Amino acid sequence: MLNDIDARRLRDFLELKTGIFIDDEKLRKIYKRKYEEFMQKNGFDNFYALYSQLVHGKDSKLLQEFINLSTVNETYFFREAYQFDTLVEEVLPKLHQIRPLDESINILAAPSSSGEELYSIAIYIMEKIPQIFAKRDFVLVGIDIDSSMIKKAKEGLYTKRSIAKLPSHILLKYFKQKGNLFEIDKQLRDGLTFKVVNVLDFYAMKRLGKFDVIFSRNMLIYFDEKTKQKILATFHALLKPQGYLFLGHAEKVPFDMKIFRRVKIGKSILYQKVENVS
Repeated sequence: MLNDIDARRLRDFLELKTGIFIDDEKLRKIYKRKYEEFMQKNGFDNFYALYSQLVHGKDSKLLQEFINLSTVNETYFFREAYQFDTLVEEVLPKLHQIRPLDESINILAAPSSSGEELYSIAIYIMEKIPQIFAKRDFVLVGIDIDSSMIKKAKEGLYTKRSIAKLPSHILLKYFKQKGNLFEIDKQLRDGLTFKVVNVLDFYAMKRLGKFDVIFSRNMLIYFDEKTKQKILATFHALLKPQGYLFLGHAEKVPFDMKIFRRVKIGKSILYQKVENVS
C-alpha cells in the first residue's frame, strides 16, 4: 500500500516528466489506487524500489507504462464537428489559395489519442473538399505521449461508442465491421502518420516539421499556466506563416501571448500565427 506522501512523490515525478498535473483530490480518489495496482502488476513490493526504477532505471517500457496510466483519452469520431466544418469550409480553402500547389498542406493533431480526431479530419477533407484534395497533397500527423493510444490509432479498430456519431453512409464507406469492432479503411489508415511524442520535448516536436494547422483540443486544461505557455510557444514555432491553431471550446491562448491572433471563423474561435512579435 502507498501512503499519501509516496503517492504525491509519484504524482510530482509525473508532472516533472510530462507536465501533466494531478490535483490532490484526484490523486486520493483515483490515482493512488492506480499506482498501487501498477506496483502489484509489475512486482514491486515497496515504493522505493518502484521510484528508483522510474527515476534512475533504464526500463523505458516501465516508464512509458507509468505515463500511459495517467493520461486521459476520451474521444470519438466527428467530436465537436463544427470545428471540422470550419476547417474544410473556411481554413483549408484559404490556405489552398496562398500555398504553392507543389507544397503539401500539413495538419498536426496533438494529442491524437486513439486516432479518431485525425481520421475525422481526413474523412472531412475527402468528403467535403474533393476538388482541393485532388489538386494537392495533404500530410496528416498525430502524436500522443501514450504509446497504447498510438498503437490503437495505427490499428484503426474502434468500438460502437467511437463511431456512434458517424452518418451511416460514412460508416459504410470507410469502415468494415469485424465482430464487435469497426476497422477503418486500410488505404486511409496507411495515409496517416502516428508517433509517440511528448509535447514538452521541443526538439522531438521540431523534428516533426512545419504545419499549416494544429489541432490541440482539450489538452491544455491538464497543465499549469507556465507549461501551457511553453506548449503554445512550441506550436507557434511549428506553424507555417498564417497557420492556424484549433483549441478545445474551454481553452484559450492567454491574452498577453501576442504570438497568436484570436479570430472568429464560421462558428469557431481560432488562433492564427503572428509573425515578428516584438
